[in-house]
Amino acid sequence: MDAPRPTFHESWHRVADLKPRLRTTLQTTRQHFRGQLFHVVRDPTSQQHFRLNVPAYEFIARLDGRRRVQDVWHICLDELGDAAPTQGEVIQLLSQLHQSNLLQSDHPPDAEQVFEHYRQRRQREVTSYIMNILFMRIPLFDPDRFLSRWERVFGLAFTRTAFILWCVLLMIGGTAIIGRWGDVRADVSSVLAPDNLVWLYVGFAIVKVIHEFGHGFAAKHFGRRAGGDGEVHIMGLMLLVLMPIPYVDASSAWQLRSKWQRAFVGAAGMYVELAVASVAAVVWANTSPGLLHALAYNIMFVASVSTLLFNANP
Repeated sequence: MDAPRPTFHESWHRVADLKPRLRTTLQTTRQHFRGQLFHVVRDPTSQQHFRLNVPAYEFIARLDGRRRVQDVWHICLDELGDAAPTQGEVIQLLSQLHQSNLLQSDHPPDAEQVFEHYRQRRQREVTSYIMNILFMRIPLFDPDRFLSRWERVFGLAFTRTAFILWCVLLMIGGTAIIGRWGDVRADVSSVLAPDNLVWLYVGFAIVKVIHEFGHGFAAKHFGRRAGGDGEVHIMGLMLLVLMPIPYVDASSAWQLRSKWQRAFVGAAGMYVELAVASVAAVVWANTSPGLLHALAYNIMFVASVSTLLFNANP
């Protein structure tokens, strides 16, 4: 049984007479997720995305700069009944929109005090995240132009034909590994040997760069198929337990209406990594001990075992 939602809020009088409206540059798309309808509001300036349920969107969509917050809330109560947002939820929603500079309105001091309360709480959360240096993100460049230029080529990897070829490639790679299973097991013990750590990290870096471009090209490909552009504007390094690994911001995938396309963008990194692992397995199985042989084994290890451990872990 759901916990009761308090309808009223002690600070409501401070925001009830406001007449805000959304900025006219915002873009909105609809999407279905787990059987529910959501609206994704995108700010093209900051590249932020906000996913709102139907009651929250019905409320903000009526903010036209002429009606008071109080009036809009009563309209939502009349039309949505118990599903309408509570006063506390409205205050939190307005605070988030105000903090993200998505509202146009002159706020009186009392309203600013309420918004400041939520803003400070949000800042504490952000500060806590930033101070956690183990997971710091460092944006480096905007890959959107590169992805747009090469999407016609690499976007083919996300077609049905490519998926069939991907399955065949995995079977070929699996056959190569099974054929030399004894050597695979014997070499596992040497993966973390001091003289192999350099090659392990080189293989890791190569695989993770390909992994992130997989997400980027998938977002670009499906974004274009949906009639948009699939914008991907941030790529950089993230410190994961003090080890730098690449990352890409493919949050534009939230605008995709198909849940399968959104899921594929999320799995695209693992998808391309397993393809790389299969190619590396074939190279490793058909080369004699040496530089190429060692690098292929490390890539195969990183792109298969570690990929499944990190990405398939719920």
